[in-house]
Amino acid sequence: MMVIKLASPSANSKPTKAAKAVAQSPARGSKVFYKMTLPLIKEGEAFYLEYVIFQKTVEAVNGFHSLYRTARKGARGGPATHAQQDLSRAMLVFACAGLDVLVKQLVKTKLARLIEADKGVGERFKQFVRKGLERNEKEVLSTVALALIDQNPREVLLRDYIDSMTDDSLQSVEELHRVSSASGLEVTKIFSNDRRNRLRDAFIVRNQIIHEMDIMVETGASRTTGHRTRRQRQSPLMEKHTTEILDLGQELLLAFKGRYAALKIEVEKAHKKA
Repeated sequence: MMVIKLASPSANSKPTKAAKAVAQSPARGSKVFYKMTLPLIKEGEAFYLEYVIFQKTVEAVNGFHSLYRTARKGARGGPATHAQQDLSRAMLVFACAGLDVLVKQLVKTKLARLIEADKGVGERFKQFVRKGLERNEKEVLSTVALALIDQNPREVLLRDYIDSMTDDSLQSVEELHRVSSASGLEVTKIFSNDRRNRLRDAFIVRNQIIHEMDIMVETGASRTTGHRTRRQRQSPLMEKHTTEILDLGQELLLAFKGRYAALKIEVEKAHKKA
């Protein structure tokens, strides 16, 4: 799990121009793998924390890519070593982890206000509560009891709803689509059929890396010359998968931000001081 901690700014500290421009554009003459196209969100503005989560994800991915390119300098053809391919693998794994953290943060901090402002989103919340009443009697009584003794019974049900979307990993097209739909986003536009297929391919590779370390176990397999015990990961394809994941992260952040703007939802300033 990625943990992003932001130090509270001191009263006299002011962000430098360089700090504001981080991840917005590469240094002159340098080449970066992935360039953020998100409009800059300054400290103190709404969606700042989500912006930083994505920014740090991109920085990590670009760091792994830079290490890979450095390791491959001078190579005269042939496949990359697995030590080198591990850097490409790390790019995709970190991109997926960053997407998971980003979407969960958006749901935890922004969904409650969307439920209040968007009738469609509010109706999905009601459907969740109704469905919950169909559970076994013991579970229903437990939930009702907790709600009744709480100062704000609705908050108990709301926390249960949000937990249902953030407790598990959001590392599949289906889960991301479900959460996006519950938040009132334009899922038909965001998750086109072609994109869903591309994302599925990326998550399949991610899962093979995370759960199997790309190790191929074949009983009775011949150990002839050229036999490999790990899947080969070519850099161009890994870059394609990683870009697909990062592009989705950007689009989902912009979609949430767009819904808040369209519904004219007021949000508290990040790091607001008394």
